[in-house]
Amino acid sequence: MNPVRALIFDCDGVVVDSNRLHVETWKETAAAHGYPMADPDHIGKCGLRTIAVIRELLRWPVTEEEAVALGEEKERRYRDRIHAGGIAPIPGIRETLERAAALGLPCALGSSAPPENAYLCLEALGLASCFRAVVTGGDVSRGKPDPEIFLTAAAKLGIFPDSCLVVEDAPAGVEAAHRAGMPAIALLTSHTPAELAAADALARDFLDPAFPAALARFLRRG
Repeated sequence: MNPVRALIFDCDGVVVDSNRLHVETWKETAAAHGYPMADPDHIGKCGLRTIAVIRELLRWPVTEEEAVALGEEKERRYRDRIHAGGIAPIPGIRETLERAAALGLPCALGSSAPPENAYLCLEALGLASCFRAVVTGGDVSRGKPDPEIFLTAAAKLGIFPDSCLVVEDAPAGVEAAHRAGMPAIALLTSHTPAELAAADALARDFLDPAFPAALARFLRRG
């Protein structure tokens, strides 16, 4: 196996602590239209694209056109919350990106989120300049667990997939990384260790000593 030469970060639950805002805006959208909202906490952190949430998880009785409109409404509510009150970073993300730069590791964002969400989050935290490439749900035809997002990010970085390391927080993201031929460190910001058992390493967040220890192992491998 090749040593890691680049890092690809998911956004929600990895760069930004967004679950509460997602849950609240999903609930608001459901209530506004009289639709059920089962298990909102899971839906807020599942890592799927908005349309996939509506069609596959919520199973609201809507047409494809209506699903698109509802998804756009929900994401507008989410962005309005960020504009009004900002958004919190995952502990240690800034320091991790600074360390990656010092080590000469280019970084990409690989997120199923709409591009407007991803770029707004990076701008709100002042982290946009830390990422050489950004790939969102608007750049691909298939969301996670399909590997397209991560393969596109690797291509934009100019790094072979097996030399990229993914940082994720959701089972769908870990599966996508592995299908792309990339190892994955999973942060326990959204799911339990059992739910993320398929990951190559686990850490509570970037401040957990387990994260730099795992990163060091991947930098040395091969």
